[in-house]
Amino acid sequence: MASKSIYLDNVSTTKVDPEVLETYIRLLNDYYNSDALYDGGVTVYRHQEKSRKLIAEMLNVRYQEIIFTSGASEANNFVIKGLSLLHPHGHIITSYYEHSSVIEALKQVSRTLGIDVSYIMPQSDGTIDPRDVKEALREDTFLVTIMKVNNEIGAINDLKAIRKAMGNHKAFLHSDMTQALGKIAIDLKEVDMASFSAHKIHGIKGSGFMYKKEHIAIEPLISAGQQEFHLRGGTSNSPANIVLAKTLRKALAKLTDDQRIDEYHDHLINGLKAIKGVRINSTSSCIRSLINISTPIKTEPMINALNLKGIMVSGKSTCGSKEDEPSRTLEAMHIDSDHALRISFDGDIEKEDLTYFLESLKEIIEKYE
Repeated sequence: MASKSIYLDNVSTTKVDPEVLETYIRLLNDYYNSDALYDGGVTVYRHQEKSRKLIAEMLNVRYQEIIFTSGASEANNFVIKGLSLLHPHGHIITSYYEHSSVIEALKQVSRTLGIDVSYIMPQSDGTIDPRDVKEALREDTFLVTIMKVNNEIGAINDLKAIRKAMGNHKAFLHSDMTQALGKIAIDLKEVDMASFSAHKIHGIKGSGFMYKKEHIAIEPLISAGQQEFHLRGGTSNSPANIVLAKTLRKALAKLTDDQRIDEYHDHLINGLKAIKGVRINSTSSCIRSLINISTPIKTEPMINALNLKGIMVSGKSTCGSKEDEPSRTLEAMHIDSDHALRISFDGDIEKEDLTYFLESLKEIIEKYE
């Protein structure tokens, strides 16, 4: 067992904030169904709807436009399948490197509903060119779905420019903003729909929400009762929904207050450049808290060697970590994913831990190369 424990996989998931966890545990005692009409249920419902209102206010949208879900994967499926049911045999535009919840949902609606999908390849810096979106638009296009921040290299897409490129086209613009929330400023006015997960911002797993403009018609994926404006049936996960407002508030506060991310990023970049055989795949168009690199050693042996030293990193999107298929993101950028590492951190880590990671990486490469 390694003496150290250094977590550098915050893109995959984050440690639950202690204050959020304490509140969540306390809320578990309020076990009442939020749709019950007696006092206990009414109180839980009011707390849940207050959380929804606070989330809407923080994101400058309407209360009715926040739909609680189990996370971004569900929200992505909700958007794609819910809209496809209303537009069978229509056309969707996406990027080649979307999260698996988007890619797999698109495969399903293509197979079952005859949806035609256009996949746009990223540019050399990892971003999606708005002109490519414009060129892909067709009369029957009803949805464009492009992630705000790529989850493997951290490239930031210009949704405002993509929206402008779409002009007056009737298609809706959706974005998986999971990796953007709490890391960069976001503006939901740029999109019609968006997806978010709490566990990426030090919140509870199995918790998240979808933003959907109120006027957009969409078919429910979970048909049941009146919950979530009749769009997502089933007993509400009230404790997770209630604590989500606090999770978001703390994440947005860190976005403006935490000045250490830039310092840590530069420290890592300078250290990585000094290690023979390391290639930095992330570019200036990427978020500062995620750095993708390639090393002379294959990914799995490198992850194992770092793990023995108490350092936790990943090779590609964790949702596909046990699959043999190469990373779509790195493949599109002509990068060998068999040698790639994804390093992601937050402002809570100590600088000396990053130095230890750099020293360990150099030692492993020199030993095994």
